[in-house]
Amino acid sequence: DRFLNVLLRPQWKSWLVKGGYTISVFGGLMALSAALRFFNIGAAVMPVINILLMAVAVLAAIYTAFLFAQAKGRDFWQSPILAPHMLVHSLMAGAAVFMMINFNGVAASDWAGLLHNILFFGILINLALMTLELVTNHPTQEAKMTVNMILHGRYRNMFWVGSVLLGNIIPVVLLFVMGTNPLISAIAAVCVMTGMYLTERIWVEAPQRIQLV
Repeated sequence: DRFLNVLLRPQWKSWLVKGGYTISVFGGLMALSAALRFFNIGAAVMPVINILLMAVAVLAAIYTAFLFAQAKGRDFWQSPILAPHMLVHSLMAGAAVFMMINFNGVAASDWAGLLHNILFFGILINLALMTLELVTNHPTQEAKMTVNMILHGRYRNMFWVGSVLLGNIIPVVLLFVMGTNPLISAIAAVCVMTGMYLTERIWVEAPQRIQLV
């Protein structure tokens, strides 16, 4: 009922509305693409649909960053790095899911190699973005308190052990040492997905634990 209310009585200045429409359009395009492929029709329009899907997929991946940015009382969420960070996470998640599906090695070698490269370099970029987001000299006390809580306070174990070690260091080492071994890649993918879940949990929860004055 609330979702329909957002769609049918939209406040266009809100990223909740823009995100709701983005998700709806993405789902509609996916359904249309699946139907055309299933019935083996519409080959001429598939390139257009694919381009639209890629564009809307990017918006679906990053719109939450703009939604968070509208919460002006949470300074940590005002970071311009949040949107590219979410985009990188979406690429990592896509590669990781296909790697888990391919744990028995049935995929073609070139496809497995592409997934390996996306996840490997995605992890490196993710580490760089996380570092940049946390070591940047934040202008407000509230943002500095959030960073301190992540690195040294309530979330330190979840961050250092879960997000950094399990979610990034271990999988990037496995991918570097073992190459495209499908089983090892699947294990690395599980580590990455777990790490991303913990990272997103920290990024959502930590800023909200700072008392607003």
